[in-house]
Amino acid sequence: MRTVAEEGAEPELAAVTTALGESTNQIGGIQYLTQLAGSVATTATFNHHERKIVEAYRLRESRKAAIRYVENPKDSAFQRLFQELTDLQRLGEINQEKTLKEWLYEISDDISGTQKENQNSYKTEYESFDQMTGGLQRKELIVVAARPSMGKTAFALNIGSSHCKNEGRCLLFSLEMGSKQLLHRMISADAQIDGQKWKFPSRFFSEEDYDRATTSIATLLDWKLDMYENTSLINDICSISRQTARENPDDDLLIVIDYLQMIQGSGRYERKDLEVGAITRELKRLATDLNIPIVVLSQLSRNVENRHNKRPVMADLRDSGNIEQDADIIAFLYREEYYDQESKHPNQVEVDVSKQRNGPTGTIHLGFMKECGRFIDIDGKHERNVV
Repeated sequence: MRTVAEEGAEPELAAVTTALGESTNQIGGIQYLTQLAGSVATTATFNHHERKIVEAYRLRESRKAAIRYVENPKDSAFQRLFQELTDLQRLGEINQEKTLKEWLYEISDDISGTQKENQNSYKTEYESFDQMTGGLQRKELIVVAARPSMGKTAFALNIGSSHCKNEGRCLLFSLEMGSKQLLHRMISADAQIDGQKWKFPSRFFSEEDYDRATTSIATLLDWKLDMYENTSLINDICSISRQTARENPDDDLLIVIDYLQMIQGSGRYERKDLEVGAITRELKRLATDLNIPIVVLSQLSRNVENRHNKRPVMADLRDSGNIEQDADIIAFLYREEYYDQESKHPNQVEVDVSKQRNGPTGTIHLGFMKECGRFIDIDGKHERNVV
């Protein structure tokens, strides 16, 4: 065995037997060597026993957590139980870190353009947005914030629809609007149908509307779109997202959440901003763990309405908590036309990328077909602030 090891080989049964040759019988034969090998812990047996120990620990701690919940079955205790079980499930998972050489090779591929298309990001329908941000980057938390009637839900739905059209998978969590209403909006944007007509489609739809809607419905049937309208707990959102990622490992997953302030945290907090901060940290962690982008909508403070210049700024983020710290991108939507009926820029929305952790900030102008909730590129130009 020493000879085999000195030659740089693994001293396992076959290698030792080969090295011994005719001398094998002198030490008791292959049967003795087999018994000897079985009595020694190898890497394989060590890993097996390690898994057994971890499984036993998981089971024991799960039972303890369940007993604690039975003794005190409150909502907060249930959320704590859920978090404990989630942490136990992840126990022992080790993400193999890349070596320096592997990272540098990957960066070289990025520079030369030899990496696979959409390997690091998802493209949207908006060239100007993609030019500034590089698309929706994996591992990033993207916050889109606006006052009501600026089009933030429509913007998020357009991004989700674009991803589905590119054969990606989209998880849509809507905490304010029902799934049927959201589908009405998605069909309207895709088929360019006035959204007001959904109040009584059999009466208000023209023949052309009907044809466009049925064509759009046929398209949506092929989309990888999962919608959840009754899921407001951050633990549930994370659990569903992780399960979806596990069950569809080959899909490019995008998560869209409408909206941040309606998500419930996994505990009790003295102030709303502390709860929102804990939620954004969990969402950022989720994006990193699953290697996907997450787009979450956010409300803005009413203070915007009390000043002359109503373009939003960072301080307007409602219950901001750690939003600025955790978000990789923060984009504000603003429609001048909403406040000024004589605006020189009708049917336009400013997308102000006020924060981008790994890129420039600046303002993008998109066309907005308000009646059908569809955003369009105007000319691909944008005002860019290099930082």
